[in-house]
Amino acid sequence: MTAALVNRISCLPPVLDASAAARARARLAPEVYSAWSEADGFLDGVFSNAPYLSRLARRHQDVLAALSRGDPETLCNEANADALAAADEDGEAGIMAGLRQAKAKLHLTAALADLAGAWDVETVTGALSDFADAACRGALRGAAQLTGFDVGNDPANPVRGVFLLALGKHGAQTLNYSSDIDPVALWEPELAEPPPGKEPRRAFAKLIQTTARLLSEITADGYVFRVDLRLRPDPGSTPVAVNATMARRYFEALGQNWERAAYAKARYCAGDAGAASAFLADLEPFIWRRTLDFAAVADIRALARQIQSVGDRADLISPGHDLKLGRGGIREIEFYAQVLQLVFGGRRPALRQRDTVKALGALADADLIDSGEAVALVDHYRFLRAAEHRIQMLQDEQSQTLPHDDVSRAHVAALMGWEDLAAFDADVERRLRAVHQAFSTQFEDDESLATPAGSLVLTGVEPTPDTLATLQRYGFSQAGRVWTKLAGWAAGKAKAARSPRARALFSRFAPRLVEALGETGDADAAFTRFAAFFEGLPSGVQVLSLLINHPELTRELMTVLGQAPRLAQTLGQRPAVLDVMLDPAFATPLSEDDPRIHAQRFEALCRLEFEPALNAARCIVREEKFRIGAQLLLRRATASQAARAFSSLAEASVIAMSQVCEQEVARRHGPPPGRWAVIGLGKLGGRELSADSDLDLVVVFDAEAELSSGSKPLGPEAWFARFTQRLIAALSAPTEEGELYEVDLALRPDGNQGSVATRLARFEKYYADEAWTYERMALTRARVIAASPGFAPCVDAAITEAAMASFDADAIRRDAADMRARLERDRPAKSIWDLKLRPGGLIDIEFIAQTGQLAARRSFSPTTREALESLATAGLLNREDLGVLMSAAEDYGAVTGLLRVAHGSGFDPEEASRPFAERLAVAAGCADLEGLVIRLDSHARSVRRLFEAYVGVSADSGDG
Repeated sequence: MTAALVNRISCLPPVLDASAAARARARLAPEVYSAWSEADGFLDGVFSNAPYLSRLARRHQDVLAALSRGDPETLCNEANADALAAADEDGEAGIMAGLRQAKAKLHLTAALADLAGAWDVETVTGALSDFADAACRGALRGAAQLTGFDVGNDPANPVRGVFLLALGKHGAQTLNYSSDIDPVALWEPELAEPPPGKEPRRAFAKLIQTTARLLSEITADGYVFRVDLRLRPDPGSTPVAVNATMARRYFEALGQNWERAAYAKARYCAGDAGAASAFLADLEPFIWRRTLDFAAVADIRALARQIQSVGDRADLISPGHDLKLGRGGIREIEFYAQVLQLVFGGRRPALRQRDTVKALGALADADLIDSGEAVALVDHYRFLRAAEHRIQMLQDEQSQTLPHDDVSRAHVAALMGWEDLAAFDADVERRLRAVHQAFSTQFEDDESLATPAGSLVLTGVEPTPDTLATLQRYGFSQAGRVWTKLAGWAAGKAKAARSPRARALFSRFAPRLVEALGETGDADAAFTRFAAFFEGLPSGVQVLSLLINHPELTRELMTVLGQAPRLAQTLGQRPAVLDVMLDPAFATPLSEDDPRIHAQRFEALCRLEFEPALNAARCIVREEKFRIGAQLLLRRATASQAARAFSSLAEASVIAMSQVCEQEVARRHGPPPGRWAVIGLGKLGGRELSADSDLDLVVVFDAEAELSSGSKPLGPEAWFARFTQRLIAALSAPTEEGELYEVDLALRPDGNQGSVATRLARFEKYYADEAWTYERMALTRARVIAASPGFAPCVDAAITEAAMASFDADAIRRDAADMRARLERDRPAKSIWDLKLRPGGLIDIEFIAQTGQLAARRSFSPTTREALESLATAGLLNREDLGVLMSAAEDYGAVTGLLRVAHGSGFDPEEASRPFAERLAVAAGCADLEGLVIRLDSHARSVRRLFEAYVGVSADSGDG
C-alpha cells in the first residue's frame, strides 16, 4: 500500500519569508497544521513561497488534513471520481461547483506530492492529465443531461457515437497546472442520435458548447480548464462538434502538415471509446506516412524559427525567460523529438510516442539520436517542466516565464530546492544553452545562393560570368547548357518545380546539387541522369525538402544517379524509394544485417488479402533490392555479401508468397490435400543471385487425401497445380506496384511438357530413370526454399538421392562438355562483359563444380565456391587449380554484381560514366577499365584450360 505523504517528503523548500509562513499558519486551523507534526516545516516552505497553494489550502483544509494521514494517489483517485460524479449534481451550477471543487482537491494534492519529491514530473503531469480526462467525461455527461440527450448507463459514454479527442499536452498526458486543453469533438453519423426532434448538427454543437462552458466558465470557485476548440478540422467553417465522416474526408484531401504534428498526440479522452478508436485508426495513414514527408519537416522548422525569434525569447538569461517558447526551452526539446518522429514514425511504429520523454527514449533505442544526448535532453526537459510548474504555483497564472524580479524568481528557485538564486539562474542558463545547442544542430537551416566554389545565380535571361565560372570549376563542360536547365527548374519549367514552394526549395537546393554533381567526378553524366530523374517527378516538394535536410543523402544520390542508370530508373519511377536511403539501416553494412531481416519484413503479409499482399511484397522487394544494390555501389558491401542478400530476399519472397497462395487456394478449395515444397535451383539454390536474376523453381507435392475439404474440393493434382499457378502469378505478374521476379519452371521433371506441380514419387522416378545429365547437374544446386511443415527433409533426401545416384563419371563429363559446346554455339556471349556465357566464364566454373560432385557421388554445397573448396579438401581438385578458379570466380562475381546493379544484363563501357568505369575496375583490384579487361581475359584463358582438364572437350561441337 502506498505510504502517507508526510512519510515521503524528501525535499524541503527553504522559507524565504518568515512572515509569509506565519500568515499562512494563522489562516489554517491549528489541528490541521499539527496533524503534519514534524513535517509542518515542509508546509511553511511551500506556503511561504507559493501564494496560490496557500489559498487552496485555506479553502480546502480537509484535503490538507487528509494528506497528513493518507497518500496522494488515493486522494487523486477520489478527485477524479468526484469530477465524474459532478455530472449528477443539481443543475448547471451544481455541476460546475462539483468540477471545480474536484480540481482544487487534485491541484493541492498533486502540488504537495510534487514539491515533497514524492512524485516525479511524469507522475505529476500524468495525474493532471488523468483528471482532465475525468473532468471532460463529467462535463460531457452533465452537458448531455442539460441539453436533453438520452444519457446511457456508462458514465464515460453518455451519448453513443460522440467522443472527445485530447490533443496537445492533454493528448500527450503531460499537462501542467495551468494548461489549456484542446479537445476535438466528433460524432459518427451512423451511431450518434440527437434528442427527438432536434437537427443533429445543431444538437451536437450545443452539447459540446455546453461541455466547454461547464469546464471553462469562471465562477466563485474559479474554473476547471480553459478550453480551446480550434484544433478541429477546418475550424473556420465547421461547428464545434464535427461530423466524423466529414473530418476523415478533410484530412484525406486537405489536411495540413501542422495538423499532422498536432494529431500525432491525439488520443481518446471522453465519450464513445470504440468510435474514437476507429476514427484514430483511420487517421493513422494521414499522420504517420510511410513515405517520408520532408515538406512537413520544413514547415515545423519555419514554426520553430518564429517561436525563438519573438522578443526576449531569443535571450539566454534566466530573468524573464520563457521556459516553454524561449530559446533552449521546452518547445525546442519537443520539436527536436517530434520532427524525427514524423519523419520515421510511418515506418517505425515504436516511435509513435505522444510523450516527449518516451519519444526521446524511443529515438535513442532506434539509433536515430545519440543515447547520451537523449538522456541529457530528458534531464533538461524534466527540470524545465518542474520549473514551469513552480512558476504556475505562485499565482495559478498561465505562464511559463521566469519572473524578472529577483524576489519572485527566488520563490521559484526555493520551490525547486535552491536557496542560492544566482546558482539557480546559472543552472537554468546552462540548461538552456545545452538544449539550444542540440536543437540548433538539428535545425541549422541557413542556405545561401552560393557554393564553396563561387556564386550561383539562377535568375535573369542569361548566366552571370561568375555563375558560369562556378559551374566550370565543378567540371561541367557545357556550363551554359547546365545553367539554362537549372534556371528553368528554378523558374518552374518542370513539373516537379511548378509550385511556389517547390521553386523556393529548389533555389535553396541548387548550390548543394551543383557541388554534389561535381564531386561525382563526371559532372556532365551525373547531371544528365539527375535531369531525367528530376523531370520525371510528379512533384518536387517532398524530395527537395528531403535532400536539403540531408546533405550526405544528396551526395549518395548523385553517386547512384551518376553511376547506375538501372537504379536511377527505379528512383525515377518510384521516388518514394528515396526513403530507403534515409533509414539508418541504409548505412549499416550488409554484413551486420540480422539474419532474419528479410523474413521479418514479410511476416505481416500473411495477414493481408491476396492482392494487397502482392503489392506489399513488391514494395518490400523493390526497396530492399535498391538498398542492397546501393550498398554494393557505395562500397558498403562486397559482391558475395550482396549476392547472399539478394538470395535471402528472394527466399523470403518465395516463402511469403507460398504461404499467401496456400491461403488463397484454401479459401476456395479447402486446405491442401497433402504436403508441398518449393525447390530453388540455379543461382537461387546456390545463394548467388544478382540484382536482375530470375528464379528457377520446381514445385513438388505428396498427396495425403483424394480431395480437399473446401466448398469446391479439388484432387491433389488440380489443387497443387492451382497453387503453383497462383505462386507463379504472385511472383511474376505485374501489379500497380510492379513485378517481383521472373520465374522459370523449365527444370521441373518433363520440362514444359510436364505438370507445373510434380508428385514427389514422380520426381524420384524421373531422376532415377529418365533425367538428362544437365538436369542432374542442376540438382547439385537445388535446395528447399519453402515447404509444408515437416516436408522439407523428405524432399531434401529425394534431391540428394537423385543427384548422387550411381552414374558413369566419364559419361557425365562427356555430356557436360557437349552441353557447354552447344551453349557456345546456340547462346554465344554478347560481349566480353558477358562473364557468365563467355568461354572460360562463370558457366565453366559451375560445370567443374557440378560434374565434380556428380562424378564423386558426393553433394558438398549448392554454392559454387563452397563446392569447389570442398572438392579440393576431398582431394578431387588440385589446390593450385582451386586458387585459379576461386580468384576468377571472385572477380567475375564482383564485376557481374556491379554490372547487374548498375546496368542490368547489358553493358557498354562506352556508355558508362567514368566514375562507374573506375568503380568497376577497383572491384577487381585494377587501376582502370583497360587493366580490368586484361585481367578478365587472363581469367578466361585459365578457367577454360581447367574446364578442359576437369570436364573435357566436346567430341563433336559441330552438331552437338
